[in-house]
Amino acid sequence: MDSPIDNDKTKTDLLAQAVDLNAKLLSNAASTYAYNKINNILLMQILAKLDGRDLEEIRDNVDRYIAQFTDEYMKKNL
Repeated sequence: MDSPIDNDKTKTDLLAQAVDLNAKLLSNAASTYAYNKINNILLMQILAKLDGRDLEEIRDNVDRYIAQFTDEYMKKNL
């Protein structure tokens, strides 16, 4: 028969594994979200060039866009 100490250790180990897995999943989701948003920005740059628009305006806003997307992601997932 397992002792209560062994049971507690097993529960603690499983909880630590679950927390680690959750952190990995969240990290992967954040990376995927960021890559998708960056790809959208790059697409906007290509379309702007094709339309003859000023790319400097888009380049100036990239940091703002990424910060905005990061805030949106954090609000949705916390």
